[in-house]
Amino acid sequence: MATAVQADDHIVVEPVSSVATLPERMLVFIPGGKVPNERYVQTAQAIQKAATELRLWVVIPAVFQRLCIISCAAKSVCSPLLGNIDAALALAEKKGWRRGEDMWLAGHSLGGVCANTVMQALAAGVSAMPFSPESALGANSTSASAGIPYAGLIVMGSYVDEDGAYDLTNYPRPVLTLNAELDGGSARPGKTSIWWRQHLSLSKAKGADAALTEKPVVVLPKLNHSDFCPGFDVPGDLLAEVSQAEASSTIGDAVAAFLHVQTSKLPEAVRTKALGHLRAAAVWTGELLGPYLEALALERNSTDVRGSADGASSFCAMGQHLVAGLSSHDDVRLQVKDGYRSSTTDLEHCHPSYAVSGNVLQTQSCSHADYYTDLDNTGSITAASQIACKMLSSARVAQQLNASVAEGISCSKGNQLAVAIAEKLAAPSTLARFKKAGKGWCFDADSPTVGNIGPVWLLRSLSLSENATCMAVSSPVLTTGLDSSIYPGSHYCKFLSPARVLDWMMTDSLKHASSEASVGQIIV
Repeated sequence: MATAVQADDHIVVEPVSSVATLPERMLVFIPGGKVPNERYVQTAQAIQKAATELRLWVVIPAVFQRLCIISCAAKSVCSPLLGNIDAALALAEKKGWRRGEDMWLAGHSLGGVCANTVMQALAAGVSAMPFSPESALGANSTSASAGIPYAGLIVMGSYVDEDGAYDLTNYPRPVLTLNAELDGGSARPGKTSIWWRQHLSLSKAKGADAALTEKPVVVLPKLNHSDFCPGFDVPGDLLAEVSQAEASSTIGDAVAAFLHVQTSKLPEAVRTKALGHLRAAAVWTGELLGPYLEALALERNSTDVRGSADGASSFCAMGQHLVAGLSSHDDVRLQVKDGYRSSTTDLEHCHPSYAVSGNVLQTQSCSHADYYTDLDNTGSITAASQIACKMLSSARVAQQLNASVAEGISCSKGNQLAVAIAEKLAAPSTLARFKKAGKGWCFDADSPTVGNIGPVWLLRSLSLSENATCMAVSSPVLTTGLDSSIYPGSHYCKFLSPARVLDWMMTDSLKHASSEASVGQIIV
């Protein structure tokens, strides 16, 4: 028998400051999926406590079935959630809140997704439903007859669109993206790197201070996804490494800093201090996510077009040096130029080539990366699921350079290289935590391709299988001899991506067995 979800009431958290001269602000906080809205009161109070220069009101609307997505599945069908928000604001008015000052929209987890949709719905002119006197519609409504009424957006354990008019770079209002280092779901550090990269782009275009003021991206160290909703443990989450009191204070300080820096009425000294807080948080975020972006660049470098207009895979070039099996003395005579192919069809028709110039062998490998499904921004892992590399065999390299080689180097060695690169790149906190508590890797033997048929190899996938002790990885391999009638002297591998290794180190390696805590259980 199905259990009905208990209905929540709209919550109004009145300001903690009684100083009437302080700027008054309203924060509308949309709760996450399946989370009772009362679980956000502590977070709201922490923000109010830290926002010492504001008289900050917070309303936490009740949403149908505790799933805001039901009331706002898309910007064209968001009227019910807008109605809930208006009803919560009407309740705040009865308690003394005055309309007219800046309002801010916030949300955690799925609530952040809904908050982003609300902003888009309001911009499109969607109105709140149902109409009633209590909904406070009319001249003072939060509906979009006059555009977006919110000064900006705060997403916690969540994010805005990946691209388009509502990605971070193009968002029409200021946005704070506030996520956690130990988030076990879709707002994990690897996913957050999408918006960190956009923040870096804004910083380059408009200056660091402007980017921090308008579109900061912050990952909070040692916090998890559940820390934003105290008392509600989100399934699939990692364990936090700080107390809830410290976590709430950290969240409050970050949000308050953003609100302070966005309030032009405040003294310059207050705003400067707030910007300094965001700057320090961004420095740490860069130390965490910078290595991940470096690892992603190994999958495909779109600026290296020497071998293909689609770019090149640095990792495939490394793979060619590896499987060639040359000594360090002879390896300097091997020059590798990779050509990335954007589709498997293009990869199918690309084959490694070579030419000898003096005592140097110039080769060109072919590469392609496959990625996990990310329908409507719902995916968790942004790293490639595999990097496919078509390379020359060690026998071909030995023949052309007239050099001795270590024959039979497996694709598995390339997977070991990926792990070594990831561990070298990893932020200190990531590496230390992984070495202490993370589940490591097992490198299984390569899986030969029946008949060494290229199209068959193309259809196969890198095998990742988590067991009680490790994540086991095995590569599909295809090799042809020098006497082969079809593309002789080839060595094809599907490799583990260093970025995929880093994502594993930061998040899923720290969970228990996959049956207990699998990727994607957190509703975001």
